[in-house]
Amino acid sequence: MKKITFALLAMSFFAVSCDKVKTDPPATTTANNSATTPNFATGDGFLVAVKTVTKTTVAGFPIETILGTGVAGFGNLSAATYNDAGTITLNTKSLGKQSNNSYVYIPTATDITGIDFSSSINWSVGGAGSVPAFTHSATAQGMPSAGDISGSFTTISSGSDFTLSTTAVPSGADSVYFQVAGPNAVIVKRMSGTSSAATFTAAELATLGKGSGSVVVAPWNYSSATYSGKLIHVVNELALSRVVEIQ
Repeated sequence: MKKITFALLAMSFFAVSCDKVKTDPPATTTANNSATTPNFATGDGFLVAVKTVTKTTVAGFPIETILGTGVAGFGNLSAATYNDAGTITLNTKSLGKQSNNSYVYIPTATDITGIDFSSSINWSVGGAGSVPAFTHSATAQGMPSAGDISGSFTTISSGSDFTLSTTAVPSGADSVYFQVAGPNAVIVKRMSGTSSAATFTAAELATLGKGSGSVVVAPWNYSSATYSGKLIHVVNELALSRVVEIQ
């Protein structure tokens, strides 16, 4: 059996058994968080590489920021209780172990763009205790693409329907998350891997509240591998995001 829920990284940080996620039907969910990555309730571990492309407008000028990061965890995925896994690197950059034994790569002032996924997506897990040491390449799996978020809008009216779309049909994706976030709520729609648009109704948007918000289109793909009897989920995700004002 396979269970998929929605976990969220702040503008793309946190975060199954046999079939790929693309076989699941589209779903809709609402949560008070921001940005999307899949969260697994079965298996023994996960490795998630995330490339975020964020656009903002400052003094009338568009600014694009590209950020590469990674998230990993090993243990009881359903309970979100994790075990020490030793040193974990993604493209040779070490992820930081958190207080709950999950691992996250957080860019620094001297590394503002984070991990570069342009030529490779290679994981190395040092191992500790029940977590085996292994290396895994997700380079062939590839990072999905979807062009850009369509249009030049910087505001969204909560009083009418809104369609969030991409300039190109997503490729290399098993599923696509479409998200609109506001001060009071986040609405996430999960669609098929070739979906290039999702419509949010005025009734849905009314729950967001008014003020600073964001939109995200996140195509992602999924594979699994077994090391020393441990089932590991591997996700590559592209998150296209834009800062907006909810009116």
